[in-house]
Amino acid sequence: MVKDIFLIDDDGLVNFLNQEIIKDSYPNKNVRSFESATAALEVLQEIIKTSNSPLPELILLDINMPVMDGWEFLDEFEQLPKSQLENCKVIIHTSSIDPRDIAKAKTYPSVVDYLTKPLNIHSFSKIFTP
Repeated sequence: MVKDIFLIDDDGLVNFLNQEIIKDSYPNKNVRSFESATAALEVLQEIIKTSNSPLPELILLDINMPVMDGWEFLDEFEQLPKSQLENCKVIIHTSSIDPRDIAKAKTYPSVVDYLTKPLNIHSFSKIFTP
């Protein structure tokens, strides 16, 4: 059961809207948003180093961001201890419909889905359907 969700998108409005969609339909989810992939990665590394808390079960990740894009985030994320990653899944959430991006996403073991923007409750609810 997914309880904790990280939203990583450089667009604060997208994060806000996604958080509202999730919380309206799934109020028991803990949603945390980041406008920087670097900041999100630092928080994940800090969780691993200093607490016994698990990583979030789900990360919605944009791929087109400044400083550290989604691909660079995934390259770093995949280097975290495998034991920590087994319950943390990534869904690419992007405006890109480029088949090369879709194919590239499939090369990352932690990526379980690829959703195009905008997020809506119908596209998101399939994540929580058993």
